[in-house]
Amino acid sequence: MLDLEKDNLSEQGKEYFNRMQNSAHRMQVLIKDLLTYSRTNTSTRTFEKTDLNDILDEVKIDLKELIKERHVTIEVGNLCTAYIIPFQFIQLMNNLINNAIKFAREGVPPVIKIDSVIDKGSHFNLEQLTADGEYCHIKIADNGIGFSPEYSEKIFEVFERLHTRTAYEGTGIGLAIVKKIVENHDGFIFADAEENNGVTFNIYIPTHIPN
Repeated sequence: MLDLEKDNLSEQGKEYFNRMQNSAHRMQVLIKDLLTYSRTNTSTRTFEKTDLNDILDEVKIDLKELIKERHVTIEVGNLCTAYIIPFQFIQLMNNLINNAIKFAREGVPPVIKIDSVIDKGSHFNLEQLTADGEYCHIKIADNGIGFSPEYSEKIFEVFERLHTRTAYEGTGIGLAIVKKIVENHDGFIFADAEENNGVTFNIYIPTHIPN
């Protein structure tokens, strides 16, 4: 009904109408992301032995139109098999690939490289990992705009945005959801980045069922 009446409004009225529609849309997206974050916090942790190639295949189907529209190249190396919560890892992969596409450099088609390796915690030399534990290290790298290394931890905070809403859409919750999913798997995540030189997300999850 409102759309039908829009043409009867003055130019100023149309501008107010468009602002209201945009605000309503942003609120819907925000509520959806908050619900996703809440479910990530409270959902039952049911782990299944899963090939990450299967997870990635589902995400590529979900994002098929966006990948085609933005001329995205996804290069896949060896992906491990681990005990994960499948629907949460689909969300994780979806968020990170969406993020890479959103923050592509202008005029440069996005290239996303995904690879993994399994090794002992001692090999990775990170204090967050158990030395004798076995981990799958997943790397998701892009060729986008990147960010200053000083923001490498802040990006995982709820509502943290490095760019204005007018420059890039989003609620500032996507990477917080990613971090929470990794924590649900008793894992660890950090980001390596440089301005105008892309981002690499490093994810470490145990190959066994977490305690």
